[in-house]
Amino acid sequence: MTVQVEEVINQMKKKLADNNQVLEVNENGTAFKATCTFNSPASDEQILAFEEKTGLLLPDDYKAFLKITNGCRLFDHVEQGGENDIYSLEDIINYTYEEDYEGCYKVACIYQDNIVIHGKDVSEGKRDYIMVKGHIDDFEESKPIHMSFSEWLEQFISREGVKFWDK
Repeated sequence: MTVQVEEVINQMKKKLADNNQVLEVNENGTAFKATCTFNSPASDEQILAFEEKTGLLLPDDYKAFLKITNGCRLFDHVEQGGENDIYSLEDIINYTYEEDYEGCYKVACIYQDNIVIHGKDVSEGKRDYIMVKGHIDDFEESKPIHMSFSEWLEQFISREGVKFWDK
């Protein structure tokens, strides 16, 4: 799984480098130019400190993502911006403000949807722990997507930022 995350991010970065940091993205048959911004990687120490401070267990593939980029913005429209944020460790703390629900926490905001890691599923070793919820919904209203973070990320990038889970 961790190799999958690294491959997906590296392919995205190569594509950006080959195109002067701009991608052409197709959404609903309309092409637009988009950028992606990657943060500096998180260290093992930062990840461990986060887990100790919050009591949240991060899955291995999400840790691998954080070690490559501690959060990022994907497929921002060059002129209009966007709303595709995959959170840094600090963002998880800042944006997960709902009542605790089995160790759930938000790891991304994608066009008014929150991508959620179900902490109980991670602690039980389940492979499919990603859920989605509306930005004003509670964790109890989250719906499973039936995949891991690495699978979700690969699908999201390969579909150029389209909310594939709505289909």
